[in-house]
Amino acid sequence: MSPASPADAAARIGTGRPVKPHAAARGGRRAVQAEQTRAEILAAARRHFADHGYAATSVREIAAAAGVSVQTVYDSVGSKAELVRRLNDLIDAEANVGDIAREIATETDPPALVRIQARITRRIVERCRDIVQASLDAARAEPELAGIAAEGARRHRAGARSVAERLAALDALAPGVNTDAAAVTIAALGDVRVAFILLDDHGLDLDGVEVWIAGTTARAVLAGGGA
Repeated sequence: MSPASPADAAARIGTGRPVKPHAAARGGRRAVQAEQTRAEILAAARRHFADHGYAATSVREIAAAAGVSVQTVYDSVGSKAELVRRLNDLIDAEANVGDIAREIATETDPPALVRIQARITRRIVERCRDIVQASLDAARAEPELAGIAAEGARRHRAGARSVAERLAALDALAPGVNTDAAAVTIAALGDVRVAFILLDDHGLDLDGVEVWIAGTTARAVLAGGGA
């Protein structure tokens, strides 16, 4: 008997029996198709939430836009609330938050540290405002979903504290401003809801929002106002 090929050996793993290669291929295709279906459903939900708001959007409308049945939406992703949760999980990746935040640990220039938080807020608003708005709308429509927006706020406060602690380590905080006070100020001024106000009520563009957050924060927490 000829020795088993690597493909034959791999097909036996976990079963003790040979698996027909075409069966494994079909399983792989099904997994790819399932993931594609989830992506299309989430994209349809994102568009509808942005255009009509969370409360005015139905699962049936999302299913129709994605070209699937209502049951497929529930089987692939879940309820309307779960759609918002899954969209919310995309924010950090789409806004590249992790890569920007990693600069905090190595940055030694205080004004540049303050600008990091402003850049993160700008990036989230620029790339994911629709998701953030959907999360806020969902929390208003269904109070039990408040945890979705609250988790985003928690991560934002943690990032602001990291900046404040780094500034304190560099002895860059203004007299009378401790780490706790700096963290609150950085978080408040860099809140996406403040960015929305600057954009919608005061006519700033994204560059202006970033500059305003960075400059106002520097004047509030840095020694010498960041000059």
